[in-house]
Amino acid sequence: MIEFLVEANNFLYSFPENIIFRNTANGDMKLVEHRRGEFIYRNYIIGNRTLYGTILVLKANKPVWTLTYDGGVLDMLMSDDSVRKIYTFVIKNVSRATLEYPIRGPNEYQDGKLYYFNGIYGNIDKFNGSETVILENQTPIYKLNYSGGDIIY
Repeated sequence: MIEFLVEANNFLYSFPENIIFRNTANGDMKLVEHRRGEFIYRNYIIGNRTLYGTILVLKANKPVWTLTYDGGVLDMLMSDDSVRKIYTFVIKNVSRATLEYPIRGPNEYQDGKLYYFNGIYGNIDKFNGSETVILENQTPIYKLNYSGGDIIY
């Protein structure tokens, strides 16, 4: 499952401008999906400046792992272009996921004036954490909290 999660993060988010967001059947959420064999990755997204969502990994059509999240940009008056740039920056870090950092990618990342920090506690089975983007002047501009782990039946 971990290998599939890394593959999905690498495949889906390496080129943020090419992500295909589909509407769910009733149109109330956006969906990003990746499939391979018996595995399915689904990211259900609500919102834009503020985000709420759930990532599910299914095996043989049965949910086996989840991540729920909430957060977003901290300045609701920020321009749409700035919001896009911040989310593109965060998504690029997710695309850098490895077996060592499968959930949200490496814990630190920098590109120009943007700095990404991820504090995660636990492991792939049960975890929680938060990610933050700050400007070079130490001003926080984005924060997302998340938690999740294995689904046990």
